[in-house]
Amino acid sequence: MKILFDARVLGKQMHGIARYCLNLLQQLLAEDGDNEYLVLIGQAQIRERFIPSAPVRWIQTSIPLYSIQEQFLIPMRVRKEVFDLFHSPTYSIPLVLAKKGIITIHDLIHLIFPRDYSLGHRLFYRLIVRRAVSRCPKVFTVSEKSKDDIVSFLQGHKERIVITPNGLDPHWAPKPLDTEFNRRYGLDQGYLVFVGNPKPHKNFFRVLSAFEVLVKEDHYPGKLVAIGIPSQQLSAEVRDRVLCLPHSNDEDLGLFYSGAELLLAPSLYEGFGLPVLEAMACGCPVLIGNQGALPEIAGDIGLQVDPNQVSSIVNGVRQVLRNKTLSQKMREQGLNRAARYTWEKTAGTVLETYDSLNTIL
Repeated sequence: MKILFDARVLGKQMHGIARYCLNLLQQLLAEDGDNEYLVLIGQAQIRERFIPSAPVRWIQTSIPLYSIQEQFLIPMRVRKEVFDLFHSPTYSIPLVLAKKGIITIHDLIHLIFPRDYSLGHRLFYRLIVRRAVSRCPKVFTVSEKSKDDIVSFLQGHKERIVITPNGLDPHWAPKPLDTEFNRRYGLDQGYLVFVGNPKPHKNFFRVLSAFEVLVKEDHYPGKLVAIGIPSQQLSAEVRDRVLCLPHSNDEDLGLFYSGAELLLAPSLYEGFGLPVLEAMACGCPVLIGNQGALPEIAGDIGLQVDPNQVSSIVNGVRQVLRNKTLSQKMREQGLNRAARYTWEKTAGTVLETYDSLNTIL
Protein backbone atom coordinates (compact mmCIF):
# COMPACT_ATOMS: atom_id res chain seq x y z
CA MET A 1 0.00 0.00 0.00
CA LYS A 2 0.96 3.63 -0.38
CA ILE A 3 0.22 5.57 2.81
CA LEU A 4 -0.29 9.34 2.83
CA PHE A 5 0.66 10.28 6.40
CA ASP A 6 -0.24 13.79 7.60
CA ALA A 7 2.60 14.93 9.90
CA ARG A 8 1.86 18.67 9.75
CA VAL A 9 1.41 18.69 13.53
CA LEU A 10 5.18 18.38 13.93
CA GLY A 11 6.94 21.65 14.71
CA LYS A 12 8.79 23.44 17.49
CA GLN A 13 6.09 22.85 20.12
CA MET A 14 6.16 19.13 20.94
CA HIS A 15 2.90 18.73 22.83
CA GLY A 16 1.24 15.37 23.39
CA ILE A 17 -0.27 14.86 19.94
CA ALA A 18 2.96 15.95 18.23
CA ARG A 19 4.91 13.46 20.35
CA TYR A 20 2.47 10.72 19.38
CA CYS A 21 2.86 11.60 15.70
CA LEU A 22 6.65 11.79 15.85
CA ASN A 23 7.22 8.54 17.72
CA LEU A 24 4.68 6.56 15.73
CA LEU A 25 5.96 7.77 12.37
CA GLN A 26 9.59 7.15 13.40
CA GLN A 27 8.67 3.58 14.26
CA LEU A 28 6.65 3.00 11.10
CA LEU A 29 9.35 4.33 8.80
CA ALA A 30 12.00 2.29 10.61
CA GLU A 31 10.27 -1.09 10.60
CA ASP A 32 7.70 -1.16 7.77
CA GLY A 33 9.08 -3.22 4.92
CA ASP A 34 5.84 -3.56 2.98
CA ASN A 35 4.36 -0.11 2.46
CA GLU A 36 5.43 3.16 0.84
CA TYR A 37 4.89 6.54 2.48
CA LEU A 38 4.08 10.04 1.36
CA VAL A 39 4.48 12.34 4.36
CA LEU A 40 2.96 15.80 4.62
CA ILE A 41 5.15 18.17 6.64
CA GLY A 42 5.04 21.88 7.39
CA GLN A 43 8.80 22.48 7.66
CA ALA A 44 11.65 20.97 5.65
CA GLN A 45 13.84 20.35 8.73
CA ILE A 46 11.25 17.88 10.09
CA ARG A 47 12.86 15.28 7.83
CA GLU A 48 16.01 15.37 9.97
CA ARG A 49 14.14 13.66 12.82
CA PHE A 50 13.74 10.43 10.84
CA ILE A 51 16.01 7.61 9.69
CA PRO A 52 13.65 5.77 7.35
CA SER A 53 14.02 2.24 6.09
CA ALA A 54 10.66 2.26 4.32
CA PRO A 55 10.37 4.12 1.00
CA VAL A 56 9.28 7.68 1.79
CA ARG A 57 8.73 10.93 -0.07
CA TRP A 58 8.21 14.20 1.76
CA ILE A 59 5.58 16.74 0.69
CA GLN A 60 6.05 20.17 2.23
CA THR A 61 3.07 22.47 2.60
CA SER A 62 2.14 25.59 4.55
CA ILE A 63 -1.55 24.68 4.76
CA PRO A 64 -2.44 25.12 8.46
CA LEU A 65 -3.70 22.23 10.57
CA TYR A 66 -7.22 22.42 12.02
CA SER A 67 -8.29 25.05 9.51
CA ILE A 68 -11.15 25.45 7.06
CA GLN A 69 -8.56 25.85 4.29
CA GLU A 70 -7.21 22.34 4.76
CA GLN A 71 -10.58 20.86 3.84
CA PHE A 72 -10.11 22.19 0.31
CA LEU A 73 -6.40 22.82 -0.11
CA ILE A 74 -5.04 19.47 1.09
CA PRO A 75 -7.09 17.52 -1.51
CA MET A 76 -5.88 19.98 -4.15
CA ARG A 77 -2.26 19.63 -2.96
CA VAL A 78 -2.31 15.84 -3.28
CA ARG A 79 -4.67 15.49 -6.26
CA LYS A 80 -1.87 14.24 -8.51
CA GLU A 81 -0.56 11.78 -5.93
CA VAL A 82 -1.49 8.11 -5.98
CA PHE A 83 -2.14 6.71 -2.51
CA ASP A 84 -4.31 4.04 -0.94
CA LEU A 85 -4.80 5.38 2.57
CA PHE A 86 -4.75 8.78 4.30
CA HIS A 87 -3.56 8.47 7.91
CA SER A 88 -4.13 11.46 10.19
CA PRO A 89 -2.57 11.19 13.68
CA THR A 90 -4.70 14.20 14.71
CA TYR A 91 -8.41 15.03 14.95
CA SER A 92 -8.44 16.54 11.48
CA ILE A 93 -8.85 15.03 8.05
CA PRO A 94 -10.25 16.45 4.78
CA LEU A 95 -13.75 15.02 4.64
CA VAL A 96 -13.51 14.27 0.90
CA LEU A 97 -10.65 11.88 1.71
CA ALA A 98 -12.22 10.34 4.82
CA LYS A 99 -13.63 7.26 3.06
CA LYS A 100 -10.10 6.03 2.57
CA GLY A 101 -8.73 7.54 5.76
CA ILE A 102 -7.94 6.96 9.41
CA ILE A 103 -8.51 9.74 11.92
CA THR A 104 -7.02 9.72 15.44
CA ILE A 105 -9.03 11.02 18.40
CA HIS A 106 -6.90 11.38 21.50
CA ASP A 107 -9.64 12.56 23.86
CA LEU A 108 -12.94 14.41 23.88
CA ILE A 109 -12.06 17.11 26.39
CA HIS A 110 -13.71 19.80 24.25
CA LEU A 111 -17.06 18.01 24.41
CA ILE A 112 -16.87 16.76 27.99
CA PHE A 113 -15.95 20.22 29.33
CA PRO A 114 -17.55 22.52 26.72
CA ARG A 115 -17.54 25.60 28.98
CA ASP A 116 -13.75 25.57 29.03
CA TYR A 117 -13.46 25.85 25.25
CA SER A 118 -14.66 28.20 22.55
CA LEU A 119 -17.65 27.86 20.27
CA GLY A 120 -15.15 27.32 17.44
CA HIS A 121 -13.86 24.14 19.09
CA ARG A 122 -17.37 22.76 19.50
CA LEU A 123 -18.28 23.58 15.90
CA PHE A 124 -15.11 21.88 14.67
CA TYR A 125 -16.14 18.66 16.42
CA ARG A 126 -19.69 18.88 15.14
CA LEU A 127 -18.89 19.79 11.53
CA ILE A 128 -15.60 17.96 10.95
CA VAL A 129 -14.75 15.37 13.58
CA ARG A 130 -18.19 13.78 13.92
CA ARG A 131 -18.54 13.46 10.14
CA ALA A 132 -15.03 12.08 9.79
CA VAL A 133 -15.75 9.42 12.42
CA SER A 134 -18.82 8.29 10.48
CA ARG A 135 -16.95 8.15 7.15
CA CYS A 136 -13.52 6.74 8.02
CA PRO A 137 -13.22 2.94 7.80
CA LYS A 138 -11.08 3.00 10.98
CA VAL A 139 -10.66 5.40 13.88
CA PHE A 140 -7.61 5.28 16.13
CA THR A 141 -7.68 6.30 19.77
CA VAL A 142 -5.35 5.89 22.73
CA SER A 143 -7.44 4.17 25.43
CA GLU A 144 -10.56 2.12 26.11
CA LYS A 145 -12.05 5.14 27.86
CA SER A 146 -11.61 7.33 24.79
CA LYS A 147 -13.09 4.54 22.67
CA ASP A 148 -16.22 4.52 24.84
CA ASP A 149 -16.41 8.32 24.64
CA ILE A 150 -16.19 8.25 20.83
CA VAL A 151 -19.17 5.90 20.79
CA SER A 152 -21.13 8.02 23.29
CA PHE A 153 -20.35 11.53 22.06
CA LEU A 154 -19.68 11.03 18.35
CA GLN A 155 -21.83 7.95 17.62
CA GLY A 156 -18.75 6.05 16.47
CA HIS A 157 -19.03 2.39 15.54
CA LYS A 158 -17.21 0.36 18.18
CA GLU A 159 -16.02 -2.25 15.67
CA ARG A 160 -14.22 0.43 13.65
CA ILE A 161 -12.29 1.89 16.59
CA VAL A 162 -8.75 0.61 17.18
CA ILE A 163 -6.72 1.41 20.30
CA THR A 164 -3.20 2.65 19.52
CA PRO A 165 -1.84 3.86 22.87
CA ASN A 166 1.06 6.15 23.49
CA GLY A 167 4.39 4.42 23.99
CA LEU A 168 7.46 5.52 25.89
CA ASP A 169 10.88 6.55 24.65
CA PRO A 170 13.78 4.66 26.30
CA HIS A 171 15.04 7.87 27.94
CA TRP A 172 12.13 7.71 30.40
CA ALA A 173 13.92 5.70 33.07
CA PRO A 174 15.00 6.25 36.70
CA LYS A 175 17.74 8.86 36.99
CA PRO A 176 20.39 8.81 39.75
CA LEU A 177 20.17 11.46 42.45
CA ASP A 178 21.52 14.78 41.16
CA THR A 179 22.35 16.87 44.22
CA GLU A 180 23.33 19.90 42.14
CA PHE A 181 19.96 19.80 40.33
CA ASN A 182 18.08 19.56 43.63
CA ARG A 183 20.12 22.38 45.12
CA ARG A 184 19.41 24.61 42.12
CA TYR A 185 15.67 24.36 42.76
CA GLY A 186 15.82 24.09 46.55
CA LEU A 187 14.47 20.54 46.70
CA ASP A 188 16.70 19.14 49.45
CA GLN A 189 13.73 18.64 51.79
CA GLY A 190 11.83 16.52 49.28
CA TYR A 191 9.02 17.47 46.91
CA LEU A 192 5.80 16.51 45.19
CA VAL A 193 5.41 17.10 41.46
CA PHE A 194 2.49 18.12 39.24
CA VAL A 195 2.77 18.06 35.43
CA GLY A 196 0.02 19.60 33.34
CA ASN A 197 -1.50 22.99 32.58
CA PRO A 198 -3.92 25.47 34.19
CA LYS A 199 -7.01 24.11 32.40
CA PRO A 200 -9.73 23.19 34.89
CA HIS A 201 -9.83 19.46 34.10
CA LYS A 202 -6.15 19.15 35.09
CA ASN A 203 -7.28 20.14 38.61
CA PHE A 204 -4.18 22.10 39.64
CA PHE A 205 -5.98 24.40 42.04
CA ARG A 206 -7.30 21.48 44.11
CA VAL A 207 -3.75 20.11 44.10
CA LEU A 208 -2.55 23.48 45.39
CA SER A 209 -5.24 23.50 48.09
CA ALA A 210 -4.25 19.99 49.15
CA PHE A 211 -0.61 21.05 49.37
CA GLU A 212 -1.54 23.99 51.59
CA VAL A 213 -3.29 21.56 53.96
CA LEU A 214 -0.22 19.32 54.06
CA VAL A 215 2.01 22.28 54.90
CA LYS A 216 -0.30 23.70 57.59
CA GLU A 217 -1.54 20.51 59.25
CA ASP A 218 1.21 17.96 58.57
CA HIS A 219 4.13 20.39 58.51
CA TYR A 220 5.29 18.84 55.24
CA PRO A 221 8.85 20.17 54.77
CA GLY A 222 9.17 19.86 51.01
CA LYS A 223 7.99 21.76 47.96
CA LEU A 224 5.38 21.41 45.25
CA VAL A 225 6.93 21.52 41.77
CA ALA A 226 4.23 22.57 39.28
CA ILE A 227 5.43 22.02 35.71
CA GLY A 228 3.35 23.61 32.96
CA ILE A 229 1.89 26.15 35.38
CA PRO A 230 2.69 29.89 35.09
CA SER A 231 3.49 31.87 38.23
CA GLN A 232 0.56 32.10 40.63
CA GLN A 233 -0.66 34.39 43.37
CA LEU A 234 0.07 32.21 46.39
CA SER A 235 -0.82 32.41 50.05
CA ALA A 236 1.88 33.52 52.47
CA GLU A 237 2.10 30.01 53.93
CA VAL A 238 3.25 28.41 50.66
CA ARG A 239 4.68 31.35 48.72
CA ASP A 240 8.22 29.98 49.01
CA ARG A 241 7.17 26.36 48.79
CA VAL A 242 5.60 26.19 45.32
CA LEU A 243 7.88 26.18 42.27
CA CYS A 244 5.95 27.05 39.10
CA LEU A 245 7.76 26.19 35.87
CA PRO A 246 5.84 27.01 32.67
CA HIS A 247 8.14 24.70 30.67
CA SER A 248 10.62 21.88 31.23
CA ASN A 249 12.78 19.91 28.82
CA ASP A 250 12.68 16.11 28.92
CA GLU A 251 16.05 15.80 30.65
CA ASP A 252 14.98 17.98 33.58
CA LEU A 253 11.53 16.44 33.64
CA GLY A 254 13.09 12.99 34.04
CA LEU A 255 15.08 14.29 37.01
CA PHE A 256 11.98 15.82 38.56
CA TYR A 257 10.08 12.53 38.19
CA SER A 258 12.97 10.42 39.48
CA GLY A 259 13.50 12.47 42.62
CA ALA A 260 9.89 13.18 43.55
CA GLU A 261 8.14 11.55 46.48
CA LEU A 262 4.91 11.44 44.47
CA LEU A 263 3.36 12.61 41.19
CA LEU A 264 0.03 14.34 41.79
CA ALA A 265 -2.29 13.69 38.83
CA PRO A 266 -5.86 13.87 40.20
CA SER A 267 -7.30 14.98 36.85
CA LEU A 268 -11.03 15.22 36.35
CA TYR A 269 -10.56 13.56 32.97
CA GLU A 270 -7.77 12.28 30.73
CA GLY A 271 -7.98 10.48 27.43
CA PHE A 272 -4.64 8.85 28.24
CA GLY A 273 -2.40 10.68 30.73
CA LEU A 274 1.17 10.55 29.43
CA PRO A 275 2.82 12.19 32.49
CA VAL A 276 1.54 9.33 34.65
CA LEU A 277 3.23 6.81 32.35
CA GLU A 278 6.44 8.85 32.19
CA ALA A 279 6.56 9.17 35.97
CA MET A 280 6.07 5.43 36.52
CA ALA A 281 8.85 4.73 34.02
CA CYS A 282 11.13 6.95 36.14
CA GLY A 283 10.26 5.07 39.32
CA CYS A 284 7.94 7.72 40.74
CA PRO A 285 4.78 6.71 42.66
CA VAL A 286 1.62 8.21 41.17
CA LEU A 287 -1.60 9.53 42.70
CA ILE A 288 -4.41 9.66 40.13
CA GLY A 289 -8.02 10.71 39.81
CA ASN A 290 -10.52 7.85 39.68
CA GLN A 291 -12.10 9.20 36.49
CA GLY A 292 -11.23 9.14 32.79
CA ALA A 293 -8.48 6.90 31.44
CA LEU A 294 -5.98 7.22 34.30
CA PRO A 295 -7.20 4.12 36.21
CA GLU A 296 -6.90 2.18 32.95
CA ILE A 297 -3.37 3.38 32.23
CA ALA A 298 -1.94 3.09 35.75
CA GLY A 299 -3.96 0.04 36.76
CA ASP A 300 -4.07 -0.73 40.48
CA ILE A 301 -0.53 0.65 40.85
CA GLY A 302 -1.75 4.25 40.89
CA LEU A 303 -3.32 5.36 44.15
CA GLN A 304 -6.82 6.50 43.16
CA VAL A 305 -8.59 9.44 44.81
CA ASP A 306 -11.76 11.43 44.23
CA PRO A 307 -10.43 14.40 42.23
CA ASN A 308 -13.39 16.56 43.22
CA GLN A 309 -12.52 16.40 46.93
CA VAL A 310 -9.44 18.17 48.31
CA SER A 311 -9.69 15.99 51.42
CA SER A 312 -9.43 12.84 49.27
CA ILE A 313 -6.29 14.17 47.57
CA VAL A 314 -4.77 15.07 50.97
CA ASN A 315 -5.51 11.64 52.42
CA GLY A 316 -4.01 9.95 49.37
CA VAL A 317 -0.78 11.92 49.68
CA ARG A 318 -0.61 11.15 53.40
CA GLN A 319 -1.04 7.46 52.70
CA VAL A 320 2.01 7.37 50.42
CA LEU A 321 4.23 9.71 52.45
CA ARG A 322 3.60 7.85 55.71
CA ASN A 323 4.01 4.34 54.33
CA LYS A 324 7.50 3.81 52.90
CA THR A 325 6.75 0.17 52.13
CA LEU A 326 3.77 1.21 49.99
CA SER A 327 5.83 3.93 48.31
CA GLN A 328 8.60 1.49 47.39
CA LYS A 329 6.08 -1.07 46.10
CA MET A 330 4.48 1.59 43.90
CA ARG A 331 7.89 2.55 42.51
CA GLU A 332 8.80 -1.05 41.63
CA GLN A 333 5.44 -2.04 40.18
CA GLY A 334 5.18 1.21 38.24
CA LEU A 335 8.36 0.36 36.35
CA ASN A 336 6.83 -2.93 35.23
CA ARG A 337 3.55 -1.29 34.31
CA ALA A 338 5.21 1.40 32.21
CA ALA A 339 7.30 -1.19 30.35
CA ARG A 340 4.11 -2.51 28.73
CA TYR A 341 3.74 0.66 26.66
CA THR A 342 6.10 0.65 23.69
CA TRP A 343 6.01 2.31 20.30
CA GLU A 344 6.92 -1.05 18.76
CA LYS A 345 3.61 -2.50 19.98
CA THR A 346 1.63 0.52 18.86
CA ALA A 347 3.23 0.54 15.42
CA GLY A 348 2.51 -3.17 15.14
CA THR A 349 -1.20 -2.51 15.74
CA VAL A 350 -1.16 0.28 13.15
CA LEU A 351 0.47 -1.96 10.55
CA GLU A 352 -2.07 -4.71 11.24
CA THR A 353 -4.82 -2.16 10.65
CA TYR A 354 -3.22 -1.04 7.39
CA ASP A 355 -3.14 -4.65 6.28
CA SER A 356 -6.79 -5.22 7.21
CA LEU A 357 -7.81 -2.27 5.04
CA ASN A 358 -5.74 -3.35 2.05
CA THR A 359 -8.52 -5.52 0.66
CA ILE A 360 -11.43 -3.10 1.16
CA LEU A 361 -10.07 0.27 0.04
